[in-house]
Amino acid sequence: LYKGIAEAALTRSNRLQVSHVNSYRKAAVESLFKAYSLDPTCPHVLYHLALRLASVGEIRKSVRFARKVTDNPGVAQMADVAHLLALLFSAQHKPEEALKITELYLMEYPDHLNLLITRVLLERLVEGPSKALVTCKEILIPLIERLAGSTHDDLTCLPYSDQWTSGKFQLTQWSDRVSTHTTASFSGSTMGTLPAESISESIDSAVGCDQSNWGYQAEVWYTIAEVFLSDGMLPDAQKCVDEVRQLFPLSHLVSYMNGRIREAEGHLEEAEQQYVNSVTLSPRHVASLIALGRLQIDMEKPLLAEHYLTEATKAQPDEYEAWHYLGVLHQGQGAHQQATECFLTALRFESTAPIRPYSVLQWKI
Repeated sequence: LYKGIAEAALTRSNRLQVSHVNSYRKAAVESLFKAYSLDPTCPHVLYHLALRLASVGEIRKSVRFARKVTDNPGVAQMADVAHLLALLFSAQHKPEEALKITELYLMEYPDHLNLLITRVLLERLVEGPSKALVTCKEILIPLIERLAGSTHDDLTCLPYSDQWTSGKFQLTQWSDRVSTHTTASFSGSTMGTLPAESISESIDSAVGCDQSNWGYQAEVWYTIAEVFLSDGMLPDAQKCVDEVRQLFPLSHLVSYMNGRIREAEGHLEEAEQQYVNSVTLSPRHVASLIALGRLQIDMEKPLLAEHYLTEATKAQPDEYEAWHYLGVLHQGQGAHQQATECFLTALRFESTAPIRPYSVLQWKI
């Protein structure tokens, strides 16, 4: 009963403006605590209680409840619990421990795409982009080939992310040509060469695959693009984004990543247009709003900068980067008190920010 109340509260919160969301999230946490008091050993309740606590910044309490689940072997959602622990350790600025957890549980769940992506991002942070690219080559690229030839029923172990397949984007059919530009993107000494024949076969076999399958592939290409971009390998990053664009040509995330690449190349006006495209497609995409605000500061457009950054804080009040750049903006304008308040807010949120948002985890009760 209390789990049902919690789910109803969370469903309601997803339909509200940000200003009303926290009250419903707190109601969900309270209901889960009541469920916990009735059955303190239920792993289902423990996991979701840990997840909700993490979402409201109660990191230590969340770790305690997540640990209670891992102490009970045989739990069906153990990979998700391990993933939550990894994110919690990253929020506590313990990326080495987070990485160890992902590596440990990937031995048991080697095809858990969501956990694999987190591992790659943690490797980039702990060991550098070169090590992360090795994992991309050895694990993620072969996984793309498998995904292209799989059905949704084959992918039950891969948590589904609806950011690609929420019905907002038009999809293109897979091409039957050999993806030569994909082969070229990994022809360097870091990544090795992919066989064009296997890529072509994967593409041919994927015609008619369902949207969630394409979403998984988009997640993988997007992650690899992130790693390339962090290592300054802009042409390779662009080719990965082009792969995503073939799957979801109207995704705001494609425009956002194109903007980041243009910005890294020093083409600020082109980057600005790409970020504007992203916000047009998804007006509440926080990363694009922040990128636009940051760019307007560099381009000496303070009014636009404040507009975009303020919109970002309204869409996601705990996004520390938005507060940080608001502080930078106010400091440049000589408003030192406002700048200090923004910097302090940024520090407070940054101190508990995970390497990936908790929304990437399974949330359905």
